[in-house]
Amino acid sequence: MPVTLVSFGQKKNTAYKFHSINNIALINGDNGVSAGLQSINGFQKGNLFAGVGIGLDYYLYRTVPLFADFRYEFGKTKNKFFAYADGGINFDWVEEEYNDGPIFIWDGSRNSSEFHNGAYTDIGLGYMVGSKKSGGLVLSLGHSYKSLEKTISYLDWRTQETITDVYNYNLNRIILKVGWKF
Repeated sequence: MPVTLVSFGQKKNTAYKFHSINNIALINGDNGVSAGLQSINGFQKGNLFAGVGIGLDYYLYRTVPLFADFRYEFGKTKNKFFAYADGGINFDWVEEEYNDGPIFIWDGSRNSSEFHNGAYTDIGLGYMVGSKKSGGLVLSLGHSYKSLEKTISYLDWRTQETITDVYNYNLNRIILKVGWKF
């Protein structure tokens, strides 16, 4: 007598889940140590996460990075390693004491100083200590890069021509982040 056995497995959950990752950062490089903040919001499907982040970066000059964040989590347990890569624009938000603005010289001419936006990248590895839900404590270590440009224009008193000096800041740093994913 023939016997037929039919078995149905569980359907894998393929839905997108919204997550927010909020970090406090310690940033170290040639110009000292400073702090940073980040908030990343996006969607996760399986082990892949994609989102958009914004932050405050106080390294050398205060800036606001706006970036895309991509992550891959290794494993299916709640505690897991992950790799991440960020890239975007670094908006200047330099304090007034560094951004001279127009400066008038004794002969009536004026100097001006202005910062310009640059690039922002961050790549690294981390570990998440998961909670009962799908979030948890997030620890990561990576390499971060930010760039800024400063232009200073002034009138040459001998030739009466405007001279512009351009300073490019290309800052490579090590970044240690502690945060919470929920």
